[in-house]
Amino acid sequence: MAINQEIEYKQLLTRDEYDALRNEYFNTLKPFTQKNHYIDTPDFALAEHLMALRIREIKDDYEMTLKVPAEVGLTEYNHITTVIPKQDMHLSPEHLPDDILSVLQNAEIDVTQLYVLGALTTHRMETEIEEGLLVLDHSEYLGTEDFELEFEVEQPEAGLKKFQQILQTFNIKSYIPKNKVARFFEAKNK
Repeated sequence: MAINQEIEYKQLLTRDEYDALRNEYFNTLKPFTQKNHYIDTPDFALAEHLMALRIREIKDDYEMTLKVPAEVGLTEYNHITTVIPKQDMHLSPEHLPDDILSVLQNAEIDVTQLYVLGALTTHRMETEIEEGLLVLDHSEYLGTEDFELEFEVEQPEAGLKKFQQILQTFNIKSYIPKNKVARFFEAKNK
């Protein structure tokens, strides 16, 4: 089990912006594929609390993660799991690690109503630069695809300055996009 503080900056990209960043920072890298299986109640109680619960699948390994808003960034609760998620699968409270169960119960979320609502596949490349981890994603879900740049940092101010510099260098208009789980649920509800 691991509890991490996640501080990251994100930007949705056009295909051309994605290609330009890939050529500059990731030209020698091959993407790896991961699949996020998103879990919520039928009435989206976690989303209403700005939380996200997923099981990430990489090859034959599965990790359950709960993301919860924190004062700065997000608090992540990460656990290796033996749960192999399937579309519309019911996730019983017994499947949840104690700390994740406790956080959900404290938020008064009905943990007997958790279901795997769908999956998003991401082809990801990562590279370390001085200020943090630069991540380039191509995601596919529900007949849609998008491209995203993420920058995971430990120092928020220095990280934001570097992220804005990268965007400016590539003439990318800066705005705060919805996160992957929000984009997935938005597409699912169309």
